[in-house]
Amino acid sequence: MSKRYIVVCFGVLLFVVSCTGLFYWYADTELSETPRAASAAQNPFSARHPQNSVSPFNSSDQALALPALPRDERVADIQIDGAVRVDMNGNLVLDRHLRRFMDFFIGLAPGPEHEPAMKLRMQAVMEKNGVPSAVQAEVLGILDQYLAYREASEQIELQSVSGSEDIYAAFDAVHRMRRKYLGSDVAEGFYGAEERRLRLALDRQRVMADENLSANEKKRALAQIDQQLPEHVRKSKETSRTVVSTVQRVQQLRQSGASEVEVRALRLQRYGAEATARLEGLDMKRQQWQKRVADYQRRKQVVMQSEGLAPQDRSEALQLLRESMFEEHELRRIRALDKMAETSG
Repeated sequence: MSKRYIVVCFGVLLFVVSCTGLFYWYADTELSETPRAASAAQNPFSARHPQNSVSPFNSSDQALALPALPRDERVADIQIDGAVRVDMNGNLVLDRHLRRFMDFFIGLAPGPEHEPAMKLRMQAVMEKNGVPSAVQAEVLGILDQYLAYREASEQIELQSVSGSEDIYAAFDAVHRMRRKYLGSDVAEGFYGAEERRLRLALDRQRVMADENLSANEKKRALAQIDQQLPEHVRKSKETSRTVVSTVQRVQQLRQSGASEVEVRALRLQRYGAEATARLEGLDMKRQQWQKRVADYQRRKQVVMQSEGLAPQDRSEALQLLRESMFEEHELRRIRALDKMAETSG
């Protein structure tokens, strides 16, 4: 299997993640960090220099001393992505910010012949931002490993595995290759959070696709997988489940003829007083809207049934009716409701 095969497999992986509801918790936060990365919260370098630093070689005198790169025009007057960060002990932080920093400059150099100029550019930025010389050397050393990994990933071939196991084989192969070329610390910092996210998504997908498991067995297996999620993610999922179940229960209560007192008691139990008050306010606004729409529909029916009106006159009368009953920001919504009524009718 070629590079194209791996790309397809990882495309499927990302699709699986989105379908299993795990994508949102990756966003721009990491699931966990290495000890070196964890101490970067008080990073003195990051405090003085934001993660996105303005390029120092676009219009300054330094541009005259630095070699050009083929894709310079693409980044003129824009911010550099990523950052080189050090912790309180002066150690380089191995994280996704560093990887993005490297990717930014790699994107300027389409071929190996441009790598020396690319490294000079990176050194210029690190020097300008006060990165210690020893850390600069470490960054460039990791860059060489990263470039070797990227080249290998374009040439890798995997033994073909039939069926859906191809995805798992691709994941494992890339996981091993990253540690082979980058080492465990760098691979973890660059890709660890992403890999854990994908692994959990694959585990969930495997459970959902297992026809030998009963519904209860799947539920228990998925619950065990969820226990591996970060605490803030677990709490978010629990909150979402609580909201969904409460909304469904409120609907059931109202359909069965329960009073609003009973609905309020349920919400107080599940959400607390503050959230319950907000929901009651939304209920009131919704009821007021529905009442206004019902009133509009009655008046619209009168216009539609008026005899002697030409089509143009009727259309103008309806437009005046809408504008007299609804605010500007509400007109699009009411027109959409009219359109839906015409389509269904």
